[in-house]
Amino acid sequence: MKVKKFAIETLETIIGAFIMAVGVSLFLLPNQLSSGGISGVATITYYLLNIPMGTMILVINVPLFILAIYKIGKSFFIKSMIGTVFLSIFIDFLDQLEPLTNDRFLACIYGGIVIGFRNSYYFKS
Repeated sequence: MKVKKFAIETLETIIGAFIMAVGVSLFLLPNQLSSGGISGVATITYYLLNIPMGTMILVINVPLFILAIYKIGKSFFIKSMIGTVFLSIFIDFLDQLEPLTNDRFLACIYGGIVIGFRNSYYFKS
């Protein structure tokens, strides 16, 4: 039963990462808007240093992962790693597509809705 639960949680994490990547890559990033947290810092470095955002998310998270494995536990570490890796891959892949809008105001609204949907989906329990 634990394997099935882990597989379902992993699939949910991957879906959540994809939804987040859609909001960031197709709305926020091309309109020079930033989300919060690590993604926000990665967005800023994307524009300052022209480093792909997905790559920067992974680089910034490395020290946090090292701390997490010791402080929070292996299960949480594995789930966090899966989510971060897939988010990074999806962002770098979707960044190659045309943005869905070039209007900064609409991008802010739509990106917020998509990321908010992801948060309500991802944190449903």
